[in-house]
Amino acid sequence: MKENHLIGITPAHNNPDFKLMRELGVKWVRQGYPFPFADENGTLSQSFINADRQIEKFRAEGFEILCSFTGPGSMRYVPSEGKTVYSRAVPEYLGDPSEKRYHELLFDAAAFLGEYTKGRVEWWQIANEPDIDIFYGPLSEQENINYLMNAANGIRKANPGAKCGINLGYINDYARMLLREIYAVSGSPFAYLGIDGYMGSWQHGGPHSWRAYIDETAKLSGKPVIINEWGFSSLQWGEKYTDIERTNHYNQDVCRQKYWQIIWGKGHTPEEQARYISECLPVFAEHPDVIGNFFFRWSDTESCWQCGEADCPAECAWGCVDSAQKPKPAYYALKDGIKYYF
Repeated sequence: MKENHLIGITPAHNNPDFKLMRELGVKWVRQGYPFPFADENGTLSQSFINADRQIEKFRAEGFEILCSFTGPGSMRYVPSEGKTVYSRAVPEYLGDPSEKRYHELLFDAAAFLGEYTKGRVEWWQIANEPDIDIFYGPLSEQENINYLMNAANGIRKANPGAKCGINLGYINDYARMLLREIYAVSGSPFAYLGIDGYMGSWQHGGPHSWRAYIDETAKLSGKPVIINEWGFSSLQWGEKYTDIERTNHYNQDVCRQKYWQIIWGKGHTPEEQARYISECLPVFAEHPDVIGNFFFRWSDTESCWQCGEADCPAECAWGCVDSAQKPKPAYYALKDGIKYYF
């Protein structure tokens, strides 16, 4: 049994069933803050206030927080426009990421957040999957590097004990570049490396693929590893593609075709999701470089954040409970594995 391991989950739910979560055995949740300020005067945004209340709600229920600091933006479905577009996650007053002012104001906001959460939050995820273009968007490589470094250094200026890391979407040449530029440098502000992986869904492979992924990223970063996201979709397909307007949504095949072309085992079913979990947990428990893992996610969703549609395998069926919070086979596989290995 592995001790001192961060056992967690991404709730992604405003009102999760805390009793069920505690019975699952998780001790940590991965929960985040948006950019704190609404304007140049330092007015706290309502979304920030709401996020803070949510984090305090989890803490009051006995959960520790792996807290995410917002990234620059993301490519997502915007209901008001009826299509998927890149949505900026920082206020317009910061200016353009090519400008020095943008990064100075980002640093100041991160320092505020480090001070604001001192004593409540020690573990931080800086941005989200910054090696993937749907998240770094229009930022150049250097602008992306500056964003990550300024956010981490800002938090640590106010809270030197903070443990910051990024979470890679997967290992690719861009990810390797980030590890060279922000981990393998003198004075790196990063204490751990987060890695995400969906081998058998977004990437080829399966539970067995985790070992090589962990080995490479631990070696390149020189840091302990937390699996910030891992999971397996339990929905193989939605309705057949008939609406030409779907091409206006995010241009990736799963959203457009409503079908997983990458398959592990017998395909994306609730039963195979449970088996996937059962085969991943011993890999995480046995690997000496892994200090935590956060299952993605607590519940299914009623629509896909990438394309906005309710039948989309891409984002609707990752939960260990369904959208009504009824346990799926995955819940029991996760519960049993946590009890046995951690």
